[in-house]
Amino acid sequence: MSLVVIGSGPTGVAAAKALTKAGHPVTLLDAGREIEPERMEVFDALGQSEPAQWSAGDADRVRGTFPVGIKSVGLKPAYGSLFPYAVDDADLRVIQERAETLSSLARGGLSNAWGASMLPFQASDIQDWPVSVGDLKPHYEAVLRFVPLAGERDDLDAMFPLYTEPHSLRRCIQAEMVMTRLRRNAVALRERGFSFGGSRLAVVAAGEDPRHCRHVGLCLYGCPYGSIYSSAQTLAQLIHDGAVDYRPGLYVDRLSEEDEGVRIDFHALGRPQDSGDMLASRVFVACGCVSSTRLILESMGRSPTTRRLLDSQYFMVPLVTPRAAPVGVATQGNTLAQVFLELVDRSVSAHTVHLQIYTFNDLMLAALAARLPLRQATLERALQPLFGRLLVAQGYLHSSESPGIELHLEPGRLRLVGERREVGVGRVVRRIATTGHLLGMFPIPGLVQLGSPGKSNHVGGSFPMRRTPGDLESDVLGRPRGFERVHVVDASVFPSVPATTVTLTAMANAHRIAAAVAGTAPAR
Repeated sequence: MSLVVIGSGPTGVAAAKALTKAGHPVTLLDAGREIEPERMEVFDALGQSEPAQWSAGDADRVRGTFPVGIKSVGLKPAYGSLFPYAVDDADLRVIQERAETLSSLARGGLSNAWGASMLPFQASDIQDWPVSVGDLKPHYEAVLRFVPLAGERDDLDAMFPLYTEPHSLRRCIQAEMVMTRLRRNAVALRERGFSFGGSRLAVVAAGEDPRHCRHVGLCLYGCPYGSIYSSAQTLAQLIHDGAVDYRPGLYVDRLSEEDEGVRIDFHALGRPQDSGDMLASRVFVACGCVSSTRLILESMGRSPTTRRLLDSQYFMVPLVTPRAAPVGVATQGNTLAQVFLELVDRSVSAHTVHLQIYTFNDLMLAALAARLPLRQATLERALQPLFGRLLVAQGYLHSSESPGIELHLEPGRLRLVGERREVGVGRVVRRIATTGHLLGMFPIPGLVQLGSPGKSNHVGGSFPMRRTPGDLESDVLGRPRGFERVHVVDASVFPSVPATTVTLTAMANAHRIAAAVAGTAPAR
């Protein structure tokens, strides 16, 4: 019998990497949906040559696939497709009420469409965890040996160690103007609780790698060169190396422990009548919080039941700078987050508030063009001074200060109900406003957007790790009470969800659990 990993998202491949490195045979079960082949044709064609060789209209062919308006942002497509999202899950009906979190049935999970931001957690933000930053440190390092990191050594190092030697990614002129202002006022900003630095992104920046970033400004549509990391890339390497037996097209229904091992009941994706089962020595569940919670509750026979999911509150703050920078579609470069701001002040929040600063991108232009009867090129020329002063901050709060989501597992369906709760975003925005003269940016009144619970997709905590787990809690190896050989390795086992981005820590924790089980690290 082999070890079985369920799910090919970031935590699934991190667990598989730890197990295969220890020499264990691994079978990876996955829904494994892939993008429609025709969607990739234009991107593949662009990726075969350098940007200087593209014709004038080549990049324009992939624009316009991201639905965006002045006051709302839809689902972020990947290469013009919504395949990363389980919006039409025929196997499980999901009803959302005041909630916006989505699960995935895709090969690579939601890493097909993420923003690629990567920060570890701070000790002060996980004091309620039974594992420490020191326990996670070797696993942060292990993950960053196969996940690229673009970043730099700066003032953020003291709060967030790099755990690797990053490669730098060129910032646009607008971002450099922001950084210049922040550096000039660094001492005063620290007194106001702000720390800052360049963004850290799971992006290939090393020039010798054929996938390296060419700064073509298509990050939010899909990189033709595959510069932005997806766990599907690690999965492809594991398959190529013969390290895993990959079995896509399967939907796991339940798990049951027997004397011989763990029995896995499954059916073919979208075909419940086409069912089967297999036996594994151990199982690592990495389906994402919503799907993993459903699977474990079904396996426990706890349907119907209700669980509370933790969320990191997402909010978006449009900002304006005193001076305009030269910006344009042709020169926008990297359109992922370019600057990170961290706010630590107990009068604002008991935990770190994380802010990601985005500079001009052509989606801003598209949003206006959808409202005005003018061509985008005309708008770009006319509004360049305005766009050169606009920034967007995406912010996140710690889960202890955020509304959660009630997951109701009912026969044949899931209901996800967002909690109604006041959050402290107003305090954050006011602090930005009163510190604007030092930050070099000011919030635009009336345009702050609060995401519904789950909008961040930083969701977890349904089976929180405890030293001594109670009912519906898990131990430090991710085993929900009552299981010995079933390990949940995604954010479902987080006791809390800090504001700083979750993917790196989710991968490190999955790697920690798998490595401990594989015998390559002590089970603390």
